[in-house]
Amino acid sequence: MTNQVDQKRVAQAGVHDNPDFVVKYLEEIELLAENVLAERREIIELNKRRDKLREASRAIRKQPTNVKMNWMCLNNNFLGMSTKDCIRLIDRDFDQLNIEINQAEKKLKENIKKLYDAEKKPEIRGFHLKSLSREERQEFDQLLEPYI
Repeated sequence: MTNQVDQKRVAQAGVHDNPDFVVKYLEEIELLAENVLAERREIIELNKRRDKLREASRAIRKQPTNVKMNWMCLNNNFLGMSTKDCIRLIDRDFDQLNIEINQAEKKLKENIKKLYDAEKKPEIRGFHLKSLSREERQEFDQLLEPYI
């Protein structure tokens, strides 16, 4: 009698006697976890590239105004470009990296959700929060203005 009760508890807990099922389940979990780690590594690399662009942009903007020409290294070639063109090129690359980082972060959230679903863990509270837009923030400030 106790053996049947124990087997029922084990079945309810999600533990299986079939080793093939357990191996497939663990392989799936491992694959999903690797996807999460790979996406995090990609975000870190994109952030490093964005930081380098931010440094370059700041260095060019700090130059004296009489400097009209700057040298940029693009694909192992040094090019002499006007300061305005350099700033425009760096800003365009910076915006593109921001888009790529946002896409990678969305993909990371999806991968984490898949991993949590596979592990049968509850969803993380507040995981899908989004920041307020500038207009929403201004409206919110106007609502709170009488109370401040």
